[in-house]
Amino acid sequence: MKKIAIAIPLLLVPSLAFAQAQTNASVAGKWEYHSSVQGSDFDTECTVTQTGADLTGTCSTQGSDVKMSGKLNGTKISWKIESEFAGAPLTMQYSGTLDSGKVSGTINVVQYSVGGEFTGTITASATAPTAATAATATAAATVASPSGQTQAGALLTGKWSVHSSIAGNDSDADCTFVQAGTDLTGTCTASGSDSKVTGKVDGAKVSWQYDIQYNGNPLTMKFTGTLDSGKVTGQVMVAQYGMSGDFAATHKS
Repeated sequence: MKKIAIAIPLLLVPSLAFAQAQTNASVAGKWEYHSSVQGSDFDTECTVTQTGADLTGTCSTQGSDVKMSGKLNGTKISWKIESEFAGAPLTMQYSGTLDSGKVSGTINVVQYSVGGEFTGTITASATAPTAATAATATAAATVASPSGQTQAGALLTGKWSVHSSIAGNDSDADCTFVQAGTDLTGTCTASGSDSKVTGKVDGAKVSWQYDIQYNGNPLTMKFTGTLDSGKVTGQVMVAQYGMSGDFAATHKS
């Protein structure tokens, strides 16, 4: 069993690359990953391609190329690679979390129940990303991290403080957004009431809306803004009255 555990990491490390790459949409590029499985450490370089939430790529280890496939869900990443060891199939599963351009998590070798840990960083971004990757990357570049550092993939998931000013009246709302690809959902709380949010992310552009009640009448609040340095700023409109103003949203967590 010890022998198997040592050989497996060489195959596992490859997929690390594509998981880290996912960290913020424009994950296309080359990645370096370090893995540790049962006391054995390994380093691998991988080339990752991302299309929306789907991840694919190739990692080279011991002179062999290993294909991987996976998914991105908010800041969570999961993927697997299929390989062989001593003529028998091996399935390596990775689960990680994206944070400020890095990825870390755990590895599981399904057939042998062997586990370990990994970390990864990007070494070179793709010089010519695909249209799908480029759109996500532009959006992500501004909100991926709470600190406002530019990264690929507008990860809006989290809590936001939204300050609006309409016709000289200021108001504040606390919103929790959940982003899945280009779709935005969540809730906004203002004046003690919760409202469901629906919206879209298109490149660096973000739009969302929710319905509220005012004096017993329905009102639809529509927000259209741009991601920049960890903030979203733009215009808010009250659909029923044709009134508009400005807003600024700041990422809290």
